[in-house]
Amino acid sequence: MDAIAAAYPNLPIFSIPVAAGIAYAPHFFRAFIVLKAVGRWNNVNPRGQVDRLQQKMPKEAWLMAKRAESAHSNGLETLALYIGAVLAALHTGVDKSIVNHYAGLFIGARVLFNVLYILNTNDLLALGRTGAWSVSIYSCVRLLLAAAATKY
Repeated sequence: MDAIAAAYPNLPIFSIPVAAGIAYAPHFFRAFIVLKAVGRWNNVNPRGQVDRLQQKMPKEAWLMAKRAESAHSNGLETLALYIGAVLAALHTGVDKSIVNHYAGLFIGARVLFNVLYILNTNDLLALGRTGAWSVSIYSCVRLLLAAAATKY
């Protein structure tokens, strides 16, 4: 982590495009699943494609594609809160080590969330996914609370 922080002195700002990439990764994985299952991707109406292909795809592949779609949506829903929390913390002068800590925690939690969501086939993985989501939201709330408590 220290080497990364040295290479990117504004690591929290760098974490924003990383978080966006993590939010979009399931979208591309969904396309990969569809391509593997049916051999083509219809970009004319990509949002409805997975639903239209339910009868043409193996059930497990279709379910995984739907979970990837949901992970992507959740990532986008969470992204705005994260960006706002990071920018608020930086604007108010929250100690950068604190911002780095919660930014790293958010990034790690979101990666874990995506993996658990896409691979989820049982209640235990679903519980883990909920835990990862909770940690990501906790990180944002902690950054916002730190920003609110900082005089600038």
